[in-house]
Amino acid sequence: MHTDKYRRRWGKISTNIEVAVENPEELIERLRNGESELRDRLINTYWNFILITASKLIGKNADSTDEFSIALEAFNEAIDSFDCSKNKSFINFAGLVINRRVIDHFRKKRRFDSEYPFSYFVTEENADMTEMLSADTPAPIAEKYEIQEEIMEFKSALSDFGISIEALVNIAPKHTDTRALCAEIASMLAKNEELAKKMYSEKKLPIASILGSFGLSRKTIEKNRKYIVALFIIMRSDMEIIKGYINSYRKGTGVQ
Repeated sequence: MHTDKYRRRWGKISTNIEVAVENPEELIERLRNGESELRDRLINTYWNFILITASKLIGKNADSTDEFSIALEAFNEAIDSFDCSKNKSFINFAGLVINRRVIDHFRKKRRFDSEYPFSYFVTEENADMTEMLSADTPAPIAEKYEIQEEIMEFKSALSDFGISIEALVNIAPKHTDTRALCAEIASMLAKNEELAKKMYSEKKLPIASILGSFGLSRKTIEKNRKYIVALFIIMRSDMEIIKGYINSYRKGTGVQ
């Protein structure tokens, strides 16, 4: 679907537009039975729903933004992929598709250069993570959703190595040089497929390999073991926001 076609056809739709009387699920069924013009009616009717959903995700009016175009494409995708046997409400389904596509857009196009302390990712047991992420953070909602997803993924990956985020808060190196060195070690492990596979299978650092490559004392490596493992997990993942945590002190170290 070319979103410009829809922009030209309708322009700005009144915010007071009423939702169609017809059941959208019935309209989709009719569309699939040959009434192709009903696609335009659906998009026209729910134009403001699409705009409002996109606006909430980016934290501002989404009109004339890339995110709104993506939301329009997502709504059209939802029309094509909606299955009434699996989803009772088309609008709920369309909202989920829009959310996912806009978040995917953030993942692919945006870069997060802020350095977060690991304490940023810590929540109290059974705390509402969404509420925590919404407090005093200027990030758009789409980014917050993705942070939430990444935190859960990160916590799960850490637990495989017997590490908690809470533990990282207390053991993270205070000196920039030490953090940069840990990032360099983690980068070496992340790039070496043989060592990476060994780490995942044995759930521990290959200390002998690190000693041979960096000439550090075993005590130094052991002291920073959990931190190095955490950085390794991040570097091997697609957790782009959490990668922002290590970006600032990796710059200038030669670590990529």
